[in-house]
Amino acid sequence: MQAFDFWISRLNRLRDALLGTDRPMRIRTSQAALASVLMFASMADLYLLAWHGLADIRHVVLWSVFCTLGLVLVFGLIRSGFSLRWSDPSLAFGQMLYAIACNAVAFVLAGHGRGISLALMAVILMFGMFGMSMRQVVMVALYAMLLFGVAMLVAMEQALTDEPAVLYAAYFFMLLIVLTSSTILTRRLGLMRAHTRKQKVQLALALKKIQLIATRDELTGTANRRFMLELMREEIQRADRSGATLMVAILDIDYFKRVNDSYGHQAGDRCLQAFARVVQSSIRTTDRLARWGGEEFLILLGDTNFALALACLERVRAQVEQAVVAMGEIEIRITVSIGVTQYQTGDSIEQTIDRADLALYAAKAQGRNQVVSV
Repeated sequence: MQAFDFWISRLNRLRDALLGTDRPMRIRTSQAALASVLMFASMADLYLLAWHGLADIRHVVLWSVFCTLGLVLVFGLIRSGFSLRWSDPSLAFGQMLYAIACNAVAFVLAGHGRGISLALMAVILMFGMFGMSMRQVVMVALYAMLLFGVAMLVAMEQALTDEPAVLYAAYFFMLLIVLTSSTILTRRLGLMRAHTRKQKVQLALALKKIQLIATRDELTGTANRRFMLELMREEIQRADRSGATLMVAILDIDYFKRVNDSYGHQAGDRCLQAFARVVQSSIRTTDRLARWGGEEFLILLGDTNFALALACLERVRAQVEQAVVAMGEIEIRITVSIGVTQYQTGDSIEQTIDRADLALYAAKAQGRNQVVSV
């Protein structure tokens, strides 16, 4: 068992050395390695033809050396990270052009077995189409038609060939079928990828909207009650661990029912929105504002003592008092009563909020438009 683990470990190290440990790098090197395997299989096929006298072994050896050098060069550029300097680090387009050139030469060298190169051509196209744009696919198709056209002319001119011209016409027609079908398939894959990307964007937007609905008040854009309760739990736990002070303030718009009764609910909504904007601009970025219900709002002030909290909330009260909500020719002014308390270690959220409520009731009882603490 230990010997087995030892060899597995050695193989994993060898794999990491060849393919890399970075995931994007490993994907690129693995694709290049697979392309190399396909090319070596093609070489073996051509050597088989040469073994049976259908191809010149000297030409096959030169061809295989040329192909191998190209494979080593491409793999080295990718594995070294040098290919990262280009827009296509996987070198898919370049590998396709090189593989097609090698395949066109193999068509000439294979003699009576040259038909196998068309099957290899299909494999090359299927392997490379996923990493190329539609423009690149069209360029590859035209490039392949040109190279194979030249290769067929060269093969027809070979002195020892006894193949009829119609056979080459059939070869070229089959090449057109392979190239056309590959181009159409690539086009369909491109459309599918574009549709998938569009769906992902729409899904992300829908998810973001759902998250906003779950955490935000739709009218004012502030946090909603449920989200604020979760945030308070987290802040209370942090305060218990660190000993930091935590202040909770409840704000209530004075005589808000009169606004609705006098000017309508649309005016009331406008007042709530304006109120939220004024308060949000008057508190610190670290403080959190939530709509607690109706015309009541709650502010959570972290790392703040009573003096700083009262100064901040007094600024809020003054800014609200100075704000004007315009409804056509009508100008609406509002004021706010605020109750604030400090979280005490061991208290529950409900106990802390109850104390803030008591302070708010005291502010209303003392004439409203003021800040009271308990």
